[in-house]
Amino acid sequence: MNLSDRTIEEMLGCADQPAEALRWRGASQSDGWREPFKSGQGFRHRYGEGVGDGGWEFHQLNDALSVAVVDFRAACPISRSHRHDDHLVFCAMLEGRSTISAGDDPVGDDLAHGFCTFFGLSRGDAVRTVYEANRPLRYVSIFLRCDRVRDVLGIDVDALPAIFRDYIQHRTPIGLSHVPLSSSASLAATQVFECPYEGELRRIYLIAKALEIACSVIQSHTDDADASAPALRRADIAKIKLARQLIETNLDEPLGVADLAATVGLTIKKLQHGFQVLFRGSVGQVYKQVRLAKAMVLVSKSDMSMLDIAIECGYECPGSFARAFKLAFGSSPTLVRTRTLPRHLAQAQPTHVN
Repeated sequence: MNLSDRTIEEMLGCADQPAEALRWRGASQSDGWREPFKSGQGFRHRYGEGVGDGGWEFHQLNDALSVAVVDFRAACPISRSHRHDDHLVFCAMLEGRSTISAGDDPVGDDLAHGFCTFFGLSRGDAVRTVYEANRPLRYVSIFLRCDRVRDVLGIDVDALPAIFRDYIQHRTPIGLSHVPLSSSASLAATQVFECPYEGELRRIYLIAKALEIACSVIQSHTDDADASAPALRRADIAKIKLARQLIETNLDEPLGVADLAATVGLTIKKLQHGFQVLFRGSVGQVYKQVRLAKAMVLVSKSDMSMLDIAIECGYECPGSFARAFKLAFGSSPTLVRTRTLPRHLAQAQPTHVN
């Protein structure tokens, strides 16, 4: 199913409409309907039954910063183009995977859980995203206007890493780039879904979480890393992506670095180098990010016992899992569960992990 193109201008235009106008327009949406927030400056988009289950929210936080909060499962394969002229975009994936491409790249790349994909394209260029059927997706997208970066971040553009500075000042395109979500950024993205506030307090809260995610990505992308990274061949990139997929599908019985390199047909040195270039982390760091990201999903969205979650995410015992989880997210897994699942379900869970 091919859906109509979506632009940042269209979303901002809907967010800024009076509630009555948006309700009228919502009836004519080709893929569902939209409901305005009572507080204004945003809307909730629900997909129609033939498109998918769930939807997304769009929050215009101020005249330079907006956030989309996506939680849906496609009913059939969906292809859609998005255009975000003069904006930096950060997509923090908490659950799921979809294919994304930009420009003339016929192969595309992945939006994958545990990672943040960011980009800034030439004016008029679009990213194309393909959503697979029956695959849950949860992610937060942040849209930052380039001409207001200093006002929003509170720092001079010249102090930013070159990849961001050149796009903001000269519109030098940033292709699709990926960094592992730091523990703080992953927690911030999760907290976007759990915002306990309404109205103005909600807006302030979401600004804080959006900036935390964006700053984490900017901090991780240093000039030195860009300058020292030689180009990888397309065949090498395909093998490195395969290695990441193997990490994600073998968390309960993780492969060592040597076994992982041999399985995909790379040397250990090239595999480690490729992970640094593509994902801004070593194989071990990416593995840790992926398994903690999966642990957060299972803790907050399933009724699995903590023991089963620990085993599925590659931890030898619930105690080591609980310590790693609390170190990464600042709260124990049982506390996160009581905050995110219905209380009656949380009370039914084992309490031996603290």
